[in-house]
Amino acid sequence: MAMGQADFADLRVMLVGSKTHMLSLVRSVLAIVGINRVWQVEKPDRALEMLRLEHFGAIFCEELTVEGGMAITVAVRRAPAILEPLIPIFVLHERARRRDVETARDLGATDVLTVPISPRTISTKLRAALKSPRPFILATEFFGPDRRAGRKVFAGRERRTRVP
Repeated sequence: MAMGQADFADLRVMLVGSKTHMLSLVRSVLAIVGINRVWQVEKPDRALEMLRLEHFGAIFCEELTVEGGMAITVAVRRAPAILEPLIPIFVLHERARRRDVETARDLGATDVLTVPISPRTISTKLRAALKSPRPFILATEFFGPDRRAGRKVFAGRERRTRVP
């Protein structure tokens, strides 16, 4: 079942960061796809406080760290008393290079989005994260969505067979 604007109507979204021009753009795009319940928080520490008290459906954040130098993605996944540690977290970049994407992925981000961003991209990424999220991995050094891309089934002549 596809999600439409009505499906996003009750979604509560948090924007985290101090780049007001970037976040204003994201807020406008969210409104276009039907998301109007948006809270904007400048300080990551304040975002963590709110995430301990209120439920949100997704977070869009700049590349930020909380007090002590921990990435906000790690803090949301691991901080005590966070209500939704599996919440989709989208990291925003003005120019995302491969290493930026890999770093965000390794720190537990759901996805990296490059601004400016289209309404179609936002709705597609949100639908995927909310309706069919990747499994989460909990390990000593990592807690976040499975970093491996989806596996394609090989159906060719040289397909290997599994031995029981």
